[in-house]
Amino acid sequence: MQIIKDPNNPEVIVALDSDQGSNESDTEQRNKALRGRMFVVNEMVQSEKDYVKDLGVIVEGFMSRLEVRGIPEDMRGKDKIVFGNIQQIYDWHRDFFLVELERCIQNHDLLADLFIRHERRLHMYVVYCQNKPRSEFIVIEYETYFEEIQHEISCRMSISDYLIKPIQRITKYQLLLKDFLKYTSKAGLDCEEIEVRYLIPIHLTFLSSLVYPRVVQGKLTSQGKLLQQETFCVWEQDGGVLSRSKERRVFLFEQIIIFSELLRKGSNNPGYQFKNSIKVSYLAMQDSVDGDPCKFVLWSRGSAERFTLQASSASIKMTWVETIAALLDAQNNFLSALQSPIEYQRKEGVISVTRPLSSGRPPSAPPTPNGHAPQPPPDSEQEDQLVLVLQDFVAVREDEISVFRGEKVQILASNQQGQSLVYRPANSDSPAAEGWVPRSVLNTH
Repeated sequence: MQIIKDPNNPEVIVALDSDQGSNESDTEQRNKALRGRMFVVNEMVQSEKDYVKDLGVIVEGFMSRLEVRGIPEDMRGKDKIVFGNIQQIYDWHRDFFLVELERCIQNHDLLADLFIRHERRLHMYVVYCQNKPRSEFIVIEYETYFEEIQHEISCRMSISDYLIKPIQRITKYQLLLKDFLKYTSKAGLDCEEIEVRYLIPIHLTFLSSLVYPRVVQGKLTSQGKLLQQETFCVWEQDGGVLSRSKERRVFLFEQIIIFSELLRKGSNNPGYQFKNSIKVSYLAMQDSVDGDPCKFVLWSRGSAERFTLQASSASIKMTWVETIAALLDAQNNFLSALQSPIEYQRKEGVISVTRPLSSGRPPSAPPTPNGHAPQPPPDSEQEDQLVLVLQDFVAVREDEISVFRGEKVQILASNQQGQSLVYRPANSDSPAAEGWVPRSVLNTH
């Protein structure tokens, strides 16, 4: 009980129940937070409507006019690279996702569930972002042509302004979902489950979309899902020589670990610069270093190069160590399944294996008794088994890989749908990648 005198009337003494005042304050804060959630959902819906209109300008404006006008001879085939999978993105958002978002206005709790249910579908942004640097190059090359189309359709912005919209939308989703989580917490609602089950996976999906074009020039969806990402202090040791500590953004995929350098603000090429990688099929780990609770070591079996990673906390280190250990266990289980290859190929629907999996690419095989994994064959042997890519192909599905004219790949398998599973060797700019492409784009004769 709190006693308060009325300053205007000293004779009047007011007895205030402090718990009651606190409850009223808590209720007011909760209602304010719930209103904040409502504003976030409304903003999500309204901005989605604007986004769909912008996508419509690309598909029903630029793309339709290009078909009517006719594609210049020297541009044939490049138009598909310009637009990538924008038609797929437009159709889905217009016909489905916008409708689903509008339902969240009546029930705000549906918002997080909506995104997690369509996490796989949102991977089409990964494909779009991967293609974006090549798209930009072609738009600049044919700048005058696209300016003419812009004038003909009476469009207020350039094609480049519209083609950046999907990437801007990814960022918008992230910001709005972050605000949604903040207001959920302030309202006193349980947000731990939302953060762990919903927003963290979505954040990783969006993050992968944003960093893919700048991490490597290759299709990383064929390397599996992005499991973790974190900034570490990293020491590189090669042949006994230990480098100075460097800050690295490290991305853990199901099939590869990528070390990258953050390009600071003001850079002409914002994002992450690829520095190194280790394929999980070769990965080895030491989970402790000199008793330091924040350090662990990763290396590729058969290589003298070792990476010592120092996390900002022991909990982050433990999360990574446990995730990697589980990944290696799953890989060993998978390798055990390969002891019956015919049954495995039948389940996968592979009709004919045209190249042995053990040659020409790093094999997913158990280490030999001396602790080292089998090594890839010499470059000369690998070169003999590569085939030439005759024309560009931009991947659409998650299990496909983008290939471009003049590249060389190795055919691993073929199916009855006219597709080939190919392996593209690593080069100085990007790690190896594996995925399906139409057999027609390869020189198989």
